[in-house]
Amino acid sequence: MNKRAIFIFVLIIVFVIFFYLGFTWQRNNKQEEIIKNDMIFDENINEATDNKAIETVSQEEKTTPNTVLVLKKYYIDCDHTISNRATIPEEMVNLTKEELAEKYKNWEIEEFSQDEVILSRELESFCGEHYYLTEEDGHINIYTVDEAGNKTLKEENRMSCEYLPETDRITLRNGIMVYTKEELNKILEDFES
Repeated sequence: MNKRAIFIFVLIIVFVIFFYLGFTWQRNNKQEEIIKNDMIFDENINEATDNKAIETVSQEEKTTPNTVLVLKKYYIDCDHTISNRATIPEEMVNLTKEELAEKYKNWEIEEFSQDEVILSRELESFCGEHYYLTEEDGHINIYTVDEAGNKTLKEENRMSCEYLPETDRITLRNGIMVYTKEELNKILEDFES
């Protein structure tokens, strides 16, 4: 029992010592922070009096992690615009319009707010989202179409054309050109319903 009492006493002493050291350390850090802030404040006052103009706090609009990014690419060779919405990447967070313009010089800023940023650019190329749908062997085949009009089989859709209305089957036999992934998916959904 005597050893136990000594052990508890030592623990209490150690606890008090750690509490005191933590309190002292925190107080010193606060004093250093106050001194540092006073020095920065003094420097700002000196700069303001040197410039003879005192700048008020400005609330420049900046991007946030919740800002929606819209990328609009206009492809000159096929005269198509493709827009994509995304969450803003980490390296674009907390930037002003000017900082964004400086960092992404190849893009034009169409719209800038903390809710949404729209960037656009023109490209002298083909968009790569040209598709050709056709019926082959009673199923729909999807081809990608390149700049020269060459078709490459993208996928054999196992959806049967057997139950489609005759007008849709005729249209598919003649082939359907589609210009975006969204339009392609919409047409496929229409055929499925």
